[in-house]
This record gives sequence, structure tokens and C-alpha cells, in this order.
Amino acid sequence: MKPHVADWSTKVRCARIVAQDGTAVRITEHPVDLVMSNGQVYRCDTGYEFTGYDDDASMAPGSFDLTGILDHGITRDQLGSGVFDNARIYAFATSWKAPVEDEEPTAFAFLGKTTLSDSTYKTEVMSAGDVLSQDVGRIYSPQCQWTLFDQHLGSGLIASTRSRCIGPRANPDGPDIDSYKVAGTITSVTSQYQFQDTGRTETDDYFTSGEVRFLTGDNAGLAPIKIKQSTSGGQFYLHGGTYYMPQVGDTYEMIPGCRKRVVDCQAYGNIANFGGQPHVPSTSEYTQVGRGS
Repeated sequence: MKPHVADWSTKVRCARIVAQDGTAVRITEHPVDLVMSNGQVYRCDTGYEFTGYDDDASMAPGSFDLTGILDHGITRDQLGSGVFDNARIYAFATSWKAPVEDEEPTAFAFLGKTTLSDSTYKTEVMSAGDVLSQDVGRIYSPQCQWTLFDQHLGSGLIASTRSRCIGPRANPDGPDIDSYKVAGTITSVTSQYQFQDTGRTETDDYFTSGEVRFLTGDNAGLAPIKIKQSTSGGQFYLHGGTYYMPQVGDTYEMIPGCRKRVVDCQAYGNIANFGGQPHVPSTSEYTQVGRGS
């Protein structure tokens, strides 16, 4: 049973899309903007369309579709760079006469695959109830399965059962992301996959498998990018490339990486939290048949 139901005669649907970095977009199907009782404004001019919603009394999760026009709330840059990957959607109904945020919750879901077409996009929305149909459990692997610092740049603690590396909850006494985070300025650019900061003095591969996020320039505010390799001269090679071409003078923040090996955990003094099983025999080993002399 729902704790509360909005007035059916003045009911209107609204949704709040919240990215992992806290960026939020508030939308409504009402023909004018709605100001909620808490002061939050839900916009009507964003170009979003609630194209469908279904719900029933069974155990099957409800679902809804969402189509939007780019650069109205969510931009092409944000979608293309992954800022809204796995963003949470809170859908609810309320009365346009006396709007209250989350008055009648109707769905809680995650943004999935997004298809761009000219200036519009269509996104697949996965209900939180769909998580119940996903396979769960740990997979044995010689490499560690955790995420270094339990965080990404520009976001908080990873909300996952696999957040077991280090951080404010997992290991208060372990290394903290803020102690390893550095900032710098680009001094030369080769391509969208390579740039240099001659001011960096760290050793080869110190930032390999780490992350970089731009603070100024065209890429500012977009999702962090994985670092493929770093050198002692401040050369950085990226996995996916920047969304826009970086420019000399762009500033960034960066964290070192972890290649999921035992030696990486030892380097951080965090071997107690190593999430791999390097000594478990492989299938080819434990299925061998013994031979007589």
C-alpha cells in the first residue's frame, strides 16, 4: 500500500533525475513550472515526455519510458561523457494545486542505455525491482575486485556491496582519497588521448589505472576518465579520450591507480583488504588427471 495518494482530480506526474555526482534535473508534465512545498522548482519547458508507465499488484517491477530534448536540463556533453550513467530517477505524482515533492511515489529506477538521435535522445529505464533478477555474489579471481578508495573523482562512497577497499566506512584507518588527490595544469597536448604536465614528479605508472577529471576548460564538469598509462615526465595516456580536445592551461584533479595486484595493496599498506584470490588453483590445474609411473 502507498503511504499517501495525491488528489486524483488535480494529479500531475513529476520526476527527479539525480546523477552520481549530485547533479539533479527536476521535470514535470504540467504545462507550467511547479514550485514544491520545499521550494524546489520542477520545470515544464525541458522537452521531456513521459511516454509510458505501468504498474500492477504483482511482484513484477513497474516501468516507464522517458524521451528528452538535449540541452534542456541534460546536455549532449553530459550524456556523451557519462555524467548521467546509472543516474537515479525518482518518479512521483502530486497535486498541481498544492505540489509536494515525493507526495505519491510511483517509481524508483536507473537510467540505462541511451540512444542519441540529432538533438533528441531516448533512454532505457531499469526499475530498482529489476535488481532482484540480477545474478549476485563474488567471483573468484586472482585480481582484486574492489575499487580503489571506494570512490570516483567527483562522487561519494560507491553504493555497492563490492566497496570493500578503503574509505571512511570500509577502513577508517586506511589511506583516504583526499590524501592522494593531486591537482595540476596541462602544459602540452598531443591528442584527446594524450597530454602532459611537466610539473608532475611522480614515478612511472604511479597514476596508471587512476582517474583524471578536468576542473576548467571545455571538459570541466564532465565525467572522470580512466588513465591508461602515466610516465615520470608527466605524460598521460587515456583509455577513452576526452570529450573535447584539451587545451594548454586546463586544470585538472587526479588520483593514482591500482592495477588490482597484491603488490598494489602492499604499496598502499592495505593488504588486509585485498579482494583477490591469487592462490586459488585454476580450472586447468584442479582438473588434471594424475598419471602412473
